[in-house]
Amino acid sequence: MINEKVISKIDKAVAKKKSKVLIKMLKKTDKETLIKLLEAMGQIADEDSNNHITHYLDYDDNEIRTAACEAALTVNTEYMRTRVRHQLSKETDAAVKAEIQKAFNKARKVDMAE
Repeated sequence: MINEKVISKIDKAVAKKKSKVLIKMLKKTDKETLIKLLEAMGQIADEDSNNHITHYLDYDDNEIRTAACEAALTVNTEYMRTRVRHQLSKETDAAVKAEIQKAFNKARKVDMAE
């Protein structure tokens, strides 16, 4: 479980759009915090955050790959959608592929509603 102090720090960084704080936290973190950081960087969606999100799209861990794809779809640029499509096409784990497809479908529904 992520400690409250870390969650507070992440939330403040998102509110102030300070991706550098989140990027610095990436270096020394556990899996659960890394997933939260990817989600937060997707909300900030600046160039630095986007670059770091893309590094995790083909990460070894399935949950982190899925979280990176979800964060990329939150950014919702053509480039990020293309990167997620590419990841979806090369993904070998059926469960991860299903989760990525689910996130992609959810992102499409949001686009259509707007």
